[in-house]
Amino acid sequence: MIASRFTAALVFGLALTGSASAGTSLVIDAASGAVLSSENAGQPWHPASTTKMMTAYLALKAVREGRLGLETAIPASKRAASQPRVKVYIKAGQEVTLDNALRIMMVKSANDIAYVIAEGVGGDVETFVGMMNAEAARLGMRDSHFTNPNGWHDPDQQVSARDLAILAMALMREFPDYSDYWNTASVQLGKQVLNNTNGLVGRYSGIGGMKTGFVCASGFNVVATATRGGRTLIAVVLGALSGTERTVKAAQLLDDGFSKWGGSGYSLASLPSQGGRAYNICDDVRRKGGGVALADDADTSGPIAAQVPNSLGGNESDGGRFATASAPSYASSSMLSRTPSGRVSLGPRAQTVPVPVAFGRTSGSASAPLAANVSVGSDSRVARGAAPIVAPSAPVAAGLFGNQTGGLFADRGRTASGNGAIPGATSAFAPSEPVTAQPSQQSGPLRLQGSIQTGAAASANLRPGAAAAIKPPARPPARPLLVKPSPKADPATAKAVQDKASQGKPAQAAAKPQAAKPQAVTPQVKSKAKAKPTNEAKPNDDA
Repeated sequence: MIASRFTAALVFGLALTGSASAGTSLVIDAASGAVLSSENAGQPWHPASTTKMMTAYLALKAVREGRLGLETAIPASKRAASQPRVKVYIKAGQEVTLDNALRIMMVKSANDIAYVIAEGVGGDVETFVGMMNAEAARLGMRDSHFTNPNGWHDPDQQVSARDLAILAMALMREFPDYSDYWNTASVQLGKQVLNNTNGLVGRYSGIGGMKTGFVCASGFNVVATATRGGRTLIAVVLGALSGTERTVKAAQLLDDGFSKWGGSGYSLASLPSQGGRAYNICDDVRRKGGGVALADDADTSGPIAAQVPNSLGGNESDGGRFATASAPSYASSSMLSRTPSGRVSLGPRAQTVPVPVAFGRTSGSASAPLAANVSVGSDSRVARGAAPIVAPSAPVAAGLFGNQTGGLFADRGRTASGNGAIPGATSAFAPSEPVTAQPSQQSGPLRLQGSIQTGAAASANLRPGAAAAIKPPARPPARPLLVKPSPKADPATAKAVQDKASQGKPAQAAAKPQAAKPQAVTPQVKSKAKAKPTNEAKPNDDA
């Protein structure tokens, strides 16, 4: 027994010491986690768009926890709309429900939609990436590190075949009711039909879908599940040099797994991590593609074929890229056929009716939870689809959503109080008759003291003390009056004349007292003399 375990460990050790350009693969039983075949399963690898499996996992987890709904409308940001292809060219400001976004992302592998989902779940991309790495650690994905939600190439972003198998098991076990998201053959967006980038969907009997991925540095990756005879297997292929090679290799691994019941004696959790950094195999991919890297969405609906080894033992015409320690497959259970030239092929895709998808809201978006990237402000009413309708001459309710709205934004229990709260039924229009001060706990419309009243202005229209504060406008100081020049006379003589006049008519002065008359302001043409100005301030003087 010790010798058998040593032999098995030696086989896995040899498999883990592949060359820099060697691909990695893994097949497990989804129910038990038993490893059926493995090759470099712990080797770090660039995930490409298989990253979107984690994006979908976190989105479905948010739905399960009630933070989002499938009909939640998520607005696209400029950052999301600017993502490189593969994309569906959503525009900044457009909305898409989470349901349609998941279908588009998992079928077409749209990079822009992956960012839309990330922002709708996490609020922003950076927060969502932190959630991805935290979830990977919780699931036991020891070799994984994520830097973005769509898998666009980053040297620091990596996974392993082992980790992707763990993620696939989590999706299948926790969200079995949502499996159609990763097993839809095609969707129709407007007039365009988008086929699934997974070449096994519609070709391999019992296929359960999952996800593909491609960047030049990673090569062509796929995670696939299939069910046959009551058994469900998960196959992972990383680093194929073309989309066809990836699809045919995955089908071959699944055929091999269904052909046997025994495993290697290892479980998925016990597979070791190889450590290090992910390889960049872009040069190999370019050589295979004639100098250019092929696209991930270049698959056709017709038959596909690839040159693969006659067995799974390695050292074949592909340079032993997928040398696995497993028994050969049996023809009786194979979904593949081999041409006389040795090429292994899969038949054409089955005809299916595409699932319609669209941008925009649905009837249930108004009552669905808000997306995390929708601000809790006035625009959140638009995001929810419950913006109040303002009719001419109709009062506007003070609440944002009204008393009938549930959830975080309900206007329940709002009453007028000393802290300035406004009742939900408060009218935005001034009252039509004079009002008096009312106590704070009233049931009718709140009438504000000092508001504008109809009719002529009166003291009742003013706040207490307002009249005392009204002052007439300040008048500028008057100009000095022109004084009639007095005759040039001796001061002593003038005084004597004045005394004589006062002594001659004492009775008349007492009988007819007359008020002093102001001097007439009669300018004298011949006189040029003017009185000197007083010390009063002029109109243009600064106070």
